[in-house]
Amino acid sequence: MITIEMLSDMCCPVCRRGELKVDITRQENGKIIEGELVCSLEGESYPVRAGVANFIPPALLSDAQWQMWQDHLRGFQERREERIREPQRQVHSFGKKSRSKHAKSKFAEFAGIREGKVLDLGCGPGKFRFHLKENVEYYGIDPLPLPEAAEFPFVSALSEYIPFKDGTFSHLVVIDAMDHFKDLDAFFKEALRILKPSGKFHLIQVIHDVKGPVSAVKVFTHWVKDSLEDRATKIKNPEAPKHITEFTSASLREFVNRYFTIDAARSYNEKWYSPTKLFLSMSPRR
Repeated sequence: MITIEMLSDMCCPVCRRGELKVDITRQENGKIIEGELVCSLEGESYPVRAGVANFIPPALLSDAQWQMWQDHLRGFQERREERIREPQRQVHSFGKKSRSKHAKSKFAEFAGIREGKVLDLGCGPGKFRFHLKENVEYYGIDPLPLPEAAEFPFVSALSEYIPFKDGTFSHLVVIDAMDHFKDLDAFFKEALRILKPSGKFHLIQVIHDVKGPVSAVKVFTHWVKDSLEDRATKIKNPEAPKHITEFTSASLREFVNRYFTIDAARSYNEKWYSPTKLFLSMSPRR
């Protein structure tokens, strides 16, 4: 949901400077249900429908460079809908443990977020908020809104075009989502922009290191699950990658070190054969 109160922290995601003028068609208890948000500088318009503000820049939808990413996103959506329709199907339960709330609970302990404003980028249904203290202000962003988005401050947007003002957030959280971002450099620049100078970036990301037989099994398990899910789901463009970027521990650290200083790191495995997740907590390089 988007509220009138949220607008004071928000800006046009394209120019990143314009205030948002609001034309409300319908509102309820401070929530904007239907209307338009218009950039005061560029005149770009962003619709609000059923309580969800769509901040995906319209020009990107016709951009050839973004077409493959859109096909990738549609494939992600189709696989998620298939999991919801048939949750007991073996191919879906195969990877279910790695998406468990146990990982989020351990990650919340690792991040140690005790106060401030938190932006969960690629939030899905926003379940990470249940692992935070009550005094923490939680906001979610995802290009694919789910019904649960009505339960917390949420907008539909991209990691490369975040519709919040400079220095809005104390913490940025990305949970198992960074391998779906199209332009990592653009995302990291946005992350630096929307974080306070003392802010923290907390990341969970699956990594694929082959350093022996056990790690080889983990990588093979990940590949098998992806392949089986692709076969079980009718993907319109089978050429679209399931993950935009696959990371090793070294490649992930090398990339984040361009923009952030790693303050803490931890490896996490749900099962011995599950792909390894790397927890990172980072401070901005200024």
